[in-house]
Amino acid sequence: MLLVLIIMIFRGEIRDVLFKLLENEEDVVIKHGAQSRESRRMATQGIHSSKFCLHPAGDTPLACRLFDAILSLCIPVVISDYIELPFEYVIDYMKIAIFVDTDSAIMPGYLVRLLKGVKMETILEFQQELTKVKHYFEYDDPKGIVNDIWRQVSFKLPLIKLMINRDKRLVVNRELDCSCLCTNQTGIQASL
Repeated sequence: MLLVLIIMIFRGEIRDVLFKLLENEEDVVIKHGAQSRESRRMATQGIHSSKFCLHPAGDTPLACRLFDAILSLCIPVVISDYIELPFEYVIDYMKIAIFVDTDSAIMPGYLVRLLKGVKMETILEFQQELTKVKHYFEYDDPKGIVNDIWRQVSFKLPLIKLMINRDKRLVVNRELDCSCLCTNQTGIQASL
């Protein structure tokens, strides 16, 4: 099989259009997103056997499907005009994912042609890069997501404290009475 594309369809306008475009395409597997144990098992099996996993824009900027795809070495195909992805400060997503704008993605035949055109050598390069970053998406890995979130919080906490302390010392612009204006010849406003 040249191309296996797993799509988890939930809700959303772009997803509905993609479903209609891809439902009869050869080598495209569509799994409907349901919360049953069997549906999750089938979707997991599909992700593990796919080369590409489609991630259309939806209600949230990302979903666990992206994490699942990365852990399964399934190359994410992100369909969005703008998306903020996790750990972009350390992960170069251009090395692990394919990005497609929404207008191109909904053109009949575009996605399938694009993905069928990806050489096996390129697929292997993407998968090698995925193995390098997948620890960020594993909850039990000491170098993984949970520890990285805490690390990021620890970087932000001193800055938050600094801003709070700066805000406390800011002088509120109050109406000055004549005695204050007359005694302060330097032009610097002072207030206690």
